[in-house]
Amino acid sequence: MILAYPMSGGAENVRKFKVGISFTVAGVPAIMSATLPGVVLPSTTVAADAIGVTTDTGTYSTTQGDAEGLVSVMWRPDNVYKALMSGAAAAGTALVKLVNTAVDTAGLTVTDADVGTADMDGGTLICIKGANLSQSRVVTTFTSGASVAVTVPFLNDIAINDEFILIPYADVGTGAAGADGNSAVQLTSDLAGANAVIASGTGINVVVVEVVVDPDDPTTKSYVLFKLADHVYDIDTI
Repeated sequence: MILAYPMSGGAENVRKFKVGISFTVAGVPAIMSATLPGVVLPSTTVAADAIGVTTDTGTYSTTQGDAEGLVSVMWRPDNVYKALMSGAAAAGTALVKLVNTAVDTAGLTVTDADVGTADMDGGTLICIKGANLSQSRVVTTFTSGASVAVTVPFLNDIAINDEFILIPYADVGTGAAGADGNSAVQLTSDLAGANAVIASGTGINVVVVEVVVDPDDPTTKSYVLFKLADHVYDIDTI
């Protein structure tokens, strides 16, 4: 992931932090450790006491004579980060494309078994082909392995073979069940992207700011933008 922008404007602030574990990939969150003498990596679902996102790598060593391990971190608590959405736990996997199989003249329901089983009530449904191209709606009903529905209708009928992407994120919600698409992002296995095939509300604690879909390549070049919610320089949790 990379920096999208600081919410309050101005320049980014990057500083070096001591590492308590080796950081081998740049663009991953760094968090405080309760047991190690430096910052460490989160898991894919927990990033409590976050500092920010790294811009380089650093090697941890307890061998006398080795250079002290340091890593550069963008540490402003108002930073908004940009993570590529992936259609699997592995980074860089194309998002699932839904192809509607039943006409809906109310503009409310997309039917396709490829919606899967991860409950994305509170996420977002985005049209990538058809009369509703580029329109998006918050998901309010999820039927496992069958369909998804919205409350605010799309402007036009949903036709057979119209195409959509379904993601577990939204820029609105309270964090409660059914309104939790704005509260969490699960990281990919390399900790640098967003696993977009999990249930809404699953993952590290964030505030989703927006979703950006590439109109030319929506399944492989679309991003979720978010602010780290459990930040040591913002909310005192340590």
